[in-house]
Amino acid sequence: MGKVRFGQQVGNPSPSTAEVVHLILAQEAAGLVKYGPLALQGHDIEAVHQLRVKARRLRSELEIVAPVIKVKELCELRTDLKWAGGVLGRERDLDVLYELLSSLSDGPSHSLDGTVLESIDDQRAKESRRVRKMIKSKRYRRFVHGLSAAVLDPPLRPAASRPANEVLHPGLNATLSSLFHTVDHYGPHPTNLELHQIRILTKRGRYCAEVASSYLGERATTVATTLEEAQGILGNIHDQVGAIAYLSAQRMLLDRDCTFVASSEAPSAAIDWLTKSVTGLKSLWREPLERARSLSHDLEVQPVRVRSFFESV
Repeated sequence: MGKVRFGQQVGNPSPSTAEVVHLILAQEAAGLVKYGPLALQGHDIEAVHQLRVKARRLRSELEIVAPVIKVKELCELRTDLKWAGGVLGRERDLDVLYELLSSLSDGPSHSLDGTVLESIDDQRAKESRRVRKMIKSKRYRRFVHGLSAAVLDPPLRPAASRPANEVLHPGLNATLSSLFHTVDHYGPHPTNLELHQIRILTKRGRYCAEVASSYLGERATTVATTLEEAQGILGNIHDQVGAIAYLSAQRMLLDRDCTFVASSEAPSAAIDWLTKSVTGLKSLWREPLERARSLSHDLEVQPVRVRSFFESV
């Protein structure tokens, strides 16, 4: 069993929606306050990762409880979280790429040319400066201050006084139904783009189930943990597909200059390894998702007709 983020409170098995909102805001605001100063130092990639996770998670969780948040405050939080997540995401994506290719480069059969990693490191340094500039900005300080104030006095609508299972459960049903419908729609062999969409929906489903654990307890926590397992596999596929695309572009640049044709052998070997790894991972993601589908029946998820990804574009 993974870490329980919320869970039913002792003596309060049926919390109000307002109480759930307070739990969400308090937990994510605490994370932003904790990791912001560490990320500002510029040499703690885990702090940047955690800060990005908090921003993205809160943005998703606000969508879950949006029906009971006042519109003006909700729009402001959404805008600031999207902005912060975008800045943090660029550095984090480069950190992941650098770590992945560095680990591959340790293998003598596909040791990469130093310029490949140096180029990524240069880009990381630029994005790190942008992150530090963001954290020091008036806008970011105002955002964190406003979020901290919202913890003490959440901007709630009257419906927040209703039980969470009445207000939030329909959203959980719709989110999980959308996920499983999409998995079925894409069939047995989804493309990389389709797997990316499944990954996004899996993450949303996980966050919804984690919030639902506040009023459903262990049943929802088990679903969230199983979805997290699938999300991890899909995330690895996404990262490795991205690394393949990056190395393929680098190989094309090397091959344009006949002097460095031999240098393309290392990217080619790394691409081959990553391609085999992705193939293996693609055989693993569906099993935990199907377990989550089965477990979701305990949450009384009802199938609903949803628009497919292709219908929405």
